[in-house]
Amino acid sequence: MEYISYCGILCNECPVYVATATNDMQMKAKLAKEYSSARNQFSIDDMNCYGCFWEGNKTSTLCGKCDIRNCAEPKRLKNCGYCEEYPCSHINSHVREGTENRKRLDRIKASL
Repeated sequence: MEYISYCGILCNECPVYVATATNDMQMKAKLAKEYSSARNQFSIDDMNCYGCFWEGNKTSTLCGKCDIRNCAEPKRLKNCGYCEEYPCSHINSHVREGTENRKRLDRIKASL
């Protein structure tokens, strides 16, 4: 079964989701280093996610401030493809046209 996040990511293919589900600490360490930047520093403990609907994401360093999640969650959407405002400024800023995530959301929107 596919679990499509608000922004169109297939959660079951996301490295952070996989590392969390398998409790792979080496993978979490690698991802923390890979995802860190001068602006955002992540630790192994930050590499925890069971998908957008997981309650832990509200306080997550990785996902807690996600504009897309914070917009879609109160609307109780399955993902942004179901939103009346799709594509909005959040999607346009963070999910480039032509990417698989954007195509996935476009297909959902077109099917409604």
